[in-house]
Amino acid sequence: MTTHATYMGYRTDDFEHPFAKFFNDMIASIPANVAAALEHALPSSEALDFEEVTKMANKGYDSVENGYFMLPDGGLHVAVLTPMLHVTPPMWDWWFGWHGCQDNRYKLWHPAAHKSARWEDGREDEAYIGRTSIIEEYIGTSLEKAAIQFVHPTALGFSEEQIADKEEVVYICARLGYPHLPVDFGWLVHQVRKTAVGAEMRSRFWMGGKHIQLRGENKLVQLVSAVLPKIAHLPERQAKDLLQHCSEEMNHLAKILPDLYHEFHESNPLKTILT
Repeated sequence: MTTHATYMGYRTDDFEHPFAKFFNDMIASIPANVAAALEHALPSSEALDFEEVTKMANKGYDSVENGYFMLPDGGLHVAVLTPMLHVTPPMWDWWFGWHGCQDNRYKLWHPAAHKSARWEDGREDEAYIGRTSIIEEYIGTSLEKAAIQFVHPTALGFSEEQIADKEEVVYICARLGYPHLPVDFGWLVHQVRKTAVGAEMRSRFWMGGKHIQLRGENKLVQLVSAVLPKIAHLPERQAKDLLQHCSEEMNHLAKILPDLYHEFHESNPLKTILT
């Protein structure tokens, strides 16, 4: 069995790739409104429940666009808003497929935290929905390994009409789990919608609590899944670190994404495939 060697940053060979010119290991400070949101948890009653995720399709904004919540069941919810000048929703749709097959592409996103990304199926095309990305990244000071299982937005209740015009809005939806254990622990949804000057990404994470489940359908799995949320309570530090990490990576990539997209999307015969 071949081991996938991973390391932080770029080495000499990485700079041979044409996209390496976009590698910048200087991460800007997060916006002041996001920094303020890190000061304390918000009342859990104000959190968007995962079962109401399709409310994200409504016009306007939620009462909380930047903040974190510690939930009664031991889980957490994080919301992050990232304005993106000159970015379009299709750019992010392309990015989620393009970056997943090479570590050195993934590192463009957050050079100080991202270590590795590869597709579980080993393919190198640019489809992402219905596939699992195996990633290694630092969230705060903790090195995390996760299986990001991308699903079609309709699987979460968004209608075909709500997702039809990808020039206006794109939804990236995924189940989060462990890569070497049959355990899932959360969900993410990134809504990228068009604005007058580019786009904005509204990111939502639901972790722990009722979202911790074993993968599978048999009765034993159901029983264990019912117990897991009762014994697993996530620390507040994890919510803060996730909020900061998301803001850092989305702001960092947004600055280079237009140029990256125009150079590598237009020249590549493989286009993002939605299934």
